[in-house]
Amino acid sequence: MRYFLGLLSKWEEYILDIFEVIRKRGSVRWFKQDPIDDSTIMKILEAGIRAPTAMGMQQWFFVVVKDEKVREKVWKFLKKVHIFYYTRARVGSESFDQERMRKLQERLDKGMYRAPVYIAAYLHLGRRGLKDEYSEIEEMWGIESVSAAIENISLSAIALGLGTCWIGVVNFLEEEINEILKPPEGCKLIAILPLGFPLEPPKPKPRKGLEEVTKVI
Repeated sequence: MRYFLGLLSKWEEYILDIFEVIRKRGSVRWFKQDPIDDSTIMKILEAGIRAPTAMGMQQWFFVVVKDEKVREKVWKFLKKVHIFYYTRARVGSESFDQERMRKLQERLDKGMYRAPVYIAAYLHLGRRGLKDEYSEIEEMWGIESVSAAIENISLSAIALGLGTCWIGVVNFLEEEINEILKPPEGCKLIAILPLGFPLEPPKPKPRKGLEEVTKVI
């Protein structure tokens, strides 16, 4: 009985830790440039591949960028693709005006998204489990699987004192970044995640109340 109670206590502590990590999760865009040891990166990726995966296909593929010269290219690409996106985006019913664009460019030039490590998360379309007539459904399932892996990566980074940010705008110029990262043939980019020690703790944004987004029947 004492052994069982000890296990129960550890399980309760484990549950509390999970919810605490989820509450602390927030997008980090400014990083210290301190290196991250390989064992930590592998631990985070291991958490990623423990995500649920449709049909057990494990259609994810990750490109980890550590080399200084390649990191510089990725950072410059992220600057470029954000400007590309925001010149086409709207906030509510208004486009970004020149002043907003100037401030964005200033933040990017000062080092926003510059990180000691980047993880590019891909969907490997070469791994198939359904007939061709169901390829759209299979691709959707694959995107869901990679997205679940990205969330695991984000949460494990927080648990280890690191931070990251899910950057999806990279899809606008995917061919350009693929020239840098050179993923295997048949890979579709889902997101790039800068990874590093945050310059300051992330501030999770408020969420709508459950009553606005939930229906119980």
